[in-house]
Amino acid sequence: MTAARKIYEEDTMTAQERFDAVVRLETPDRVPLSMMLYYYAPIHVGVKMSQYMTDPAVYKQVMKKLWADIGPWDIYYNINPSSRLMYNYVMMMRELWPGIELEEDAMAKIDEVQYMEPEDYDQAIESPKWMADILFRLRMLPRFSQEAEGKKTAGMLAAMAFGIIRQGIFWRSDFKWWRDQGAVVQMGYQAEMPFDTFSQARNVINFSADLFKRPEKIGRAATHLSESFANTAVWTARLMGVPTVQCYCHRTSNSFISPKQFEDLAFPSMEIIVNRIVEAGMTPILHCDGDWGKNLKTLRRLPAKKVIIQLDGLTDIFAAKQEIGDHMCIFGDVPAAKLVTGTVSEVDEYCHRLIEEVGRGGGFILAGG
Repeated sequence: MTAARKIYEEDTMTAQERFDAVVRLETPDRVPLSMMLYYYAPIHVGVKMSQYMTDPAVYKQVMKKLWADIGPWDIYYNINPSSRLMYNYVMMMRELWPGIELEEDAMAKIDEVQYMEPEDYDQAIESPKWMADILFRLRMLPRFSQEAEGKKTAGMLAAMAFGIIRQGIFWRSDFKWWRDQGAVVQMGYQAEMPFDTFSQARNVINFSADLFKRPEKIGRAATHLSESFANTAVWTARLMGVPTVQCYCHRTSNSFISPKQFEDLAFPSMEIIVNRIVEAGMTPILHCDGDWGKNLKTLRRLPAKKVIIQLDGLTDIFAAKQEIGDHMCIFGDVPAAKLVTGTVSEVDEYCHRLIEEVGRGGGFILAGG
């Protein structure tokens, strides 16, 4: 299921061909652009955030208007949950939504609560490996998700089934429209990685203590969940017809853990997940928040010319190009602060620098940080 229509008349590649080329570290006809406009879109169109986030029909109208006003671009960054329960399931975060806990026009916010106890590492390790990640998420959901609180297993599974069907129907319809415009859909599945989920579930302070008190259990539990995580990702992406999986690594950077902790405790599960996705003929996107500078050498052990690393402003993207640009595709990185406080000419100059330096020789996707 590819996008055959060209974005611009002068293009010599479709957006899909361009995307595939940069993943292989080949030089495309031009650098592809991914636009993460989820929270900007309703502001631009003048629609309440609460309607936009909960009504798929409103969401589609808003995004079509945005595309008409400021498009086109190459890659559709599809963060578009229609079910808060499903969002909770994949991200494993308690989220406050506009029109529910927040004002109608507020952006959604994360409320970090501790919902995991030390003994839950053992339960994760002892669960059946083939569905360990699914069981862990289902066990944790009632502890933090407003949509799952008070529900018994049968009720929660029924709610999950409804959420999956609703999200799946929405996504397939939404993706078709974007492909018809010539764009590539960025993600067939997206979820928080096991190691990072533990950090969020325990909260930063408790997890930092766990890294010293029970590091072996963290590493074993993350590795035990990895096969189930990867299989769910592959199956879902295949069902959605989009062969890319976005793996959120919000807590694996050197901003949170040392390079040794990354290599010993986080990387083994990451490697299993990435290899499984690649073996399935799909592309993993590692969403790497924070400073990853000292982890890049370890990432070279992942398959070459098969993986995308998505960086934000805390990693020196120009140094990353030198360190790992010959091994994996780099995605980023116009920092949010520059987009908010920079002048038009400053943003334009920075984008040109990214295209000319990080995009040299291929293997680069221009995007926000």
